[in-house]
Amino acid sequence: MAHYIRLLVVLLAIILGEKSIAQNKTKVDSLKILLSTPQDDSTKFSLLLKLARYDDPLERLDYAKAALDLAKKNNFKNKEGLSLEYMSLAHRKLGNYPEAIKASLEALRIYDELGLDNKTAAIQLQIGSHFTNDKNFLAGSHYMNQALATFKKRKDSVNIAYTLINLGETYRLMEKYDSSSICFLECLSLNKILNRSNIQGYALGNLGLVHAQMDQIDSAKKELPEAIKILAKLGDTYSVSVYQSQLGKILIDEGNQNEGEKLILASLNMAENESLKEQIRDISKDLSLFYEDERQFEKALFYRKKFETYNDSLVNIDNVRKVEQIHNQYWLDKKEIDIQLLEAKNENKQKLLIILSVSAFLLLTLSVFLYRIQRQRKKAFNKVSEQNVIIEKREQEKALLLRELNHRVKNNLQMVASLFNLQASQFKGHEVADALKAARNRVDTLILIHQKLYRPDIDAQVNLNDYIKELADYLVFSSGKKVDLSLDLIPFKLSIDSAIPLGLIINELITNSLKYGSEHEPNPALNISLSENGEFIFLALTDNGIGLPEDFDVKERQSLGIKLVYSLIKQLNGEISHSNNNGCQWLITLTKDKL
Repeated sequence: MAHYIRLLVVLLAIILGEKSIAQNKTKVDSLKILLSTPQDDSTKFSLLLKLARYDDPLERLDYAKAALDLAKKNNFKNKEGLSLEYMSLAHRKLGNYPEAIKASLEALRIYDELGLDNKTAAIQLQIGSHFTNDKNFLAGSHYMNQALATFKKRKDSVNIAYTLINLGETYRLMEKYDSSSICFLECLSLNKILNRSNIQGYALGNLGLVHAQMDQIDSAKKELPEAIKILAKLGDTYSVSVYQSQLGKILIDEGNQNEGEKLILASLNMAENESLKEQIRDISKDLSLFYEDERQFEKALFYRKKFETYNDSLVNIDNVRKVEQIHNQYWLDKKEIDIQLLEAKNENKQKLLIILSVSAFLLLTLSVFLYRIQRQRKKAFNKVSEQNVIIEKREQEKALLLRELNHRVKNNLQMVASLFNLQASQFKGHEVADALKAARNRVDTLILIHQKLYRPDIDAQVNLNDYIKELADYLVFSSGKKVDLSLDLIPFKLSIDSAIPLGLIINELITNSLKYGSEHEPNPALNISLSENGEFIFLALTDNGIGLPEDFDVKERQSLGIKLVYSLIKQLNGEISHSNNNGCQWLITLTKDKL
């Protein structure tokens, strides 16, 4: 529910005055024609900034940089700051928040030197929005507070209101609900004079979200409907769906399931009509949980699948954005070279017009130009080769450091296990000794993983079949019991992020079987199998003990081990089930794509 992103984009869109794509293309074409004709520097600067406003982000950045160079050439300090603002907005469009922040900070330095308070406050708000979008909420709130102080000093009521909305939402994301509510209440008080419906709607809606999170339900039930009514008239479907969904959850919590369900379903319908993927994902999750509580499992499964579909889609979008950022950076670097070449060609064209009658001098100039191009290309090639060598060396250093890190982690874990062992020896025959031994086994499970990862021939993944075999052998040996251990394991590799929780789960289940399954069995046996079927991985652990009690209920168990198993299974997005069939059988189901 990233309201702050939408609100900040709205503000920036108002500042830039963006129009439709078709209108932009017509305007850009006409501006490019004007730019190609002889112009004085002041007119040329204005044309460059207009192109930096309407063209696509990569082209915007080129025009803003060209405007910056022209401003520096003429020592136009104010125009330097303006060019940097446009560069910042272009970087923001490309998702390059660090570069956007860098450009905005440079513009802020220039405006501070010139004493332009009005520009300083606007750029501070811009910097704060960049930091907030980059999830650096602390820095974002710092700059927004600076902007707010300046706007208040100048008594700029409209910008005070917009800044309060953005600052309040930033505080809400930081979970500083008291500070957030103060911002929205101040904004509502100010809007009694401004009387702007959009400000009233956003402030009320966001305040309703804050009050809902603070469990001040009565306030939230007053604010959310009023915000929905205002913003519905303004056609803001996104905000209406957010606030209406929250109102529906409040009604459900109060026991009014029918009305709450209707509101949430209506919110989902709005989100689907407007293709609001983030809202569809969040509302589908809420509906899945609601129907699960209502024991309407078919509907719960339907909305759970919809949630997973959109959640995977949004994750993929984030990954695509990261790839696009890398891709865009490559093209930005390439554009720099293209601009230099274009400027060189323009200079040569002017020279050719002047010395057209002197063919010998023309040939000489062309030869020099080609020699320079060849030299530049050679330098660029050498620089790329040097960078590749440096990158390869750094990758080798990183791999060495990673292995050394895993080695040291393993050593530290061994020290912790030894401490548990020493402490357990002091409580022989006592329940504390068993608890300490169980803790030591859990640490030993982690040691086995890091022992594998620090070896030179091992990558960042763990061979699950080898790991299970070593872990089972170790636990059986540590138990001091004669157990018939049977293993049927397929080869399968797993990342360390998944191997650690799965190892802890296996440790708990094997330990329980050795402790309870073989307690009254003269010939204890333990079977472990690892198999796969399509996109699923199955891990089964079976013993020949007395099995679990018939009234066994996971939710009522106080055992730390069982609680740990179910918590870790949830972390792996897997499923676990148990049954009694001549002993106790545990079956773990994992999805490959979710590991």
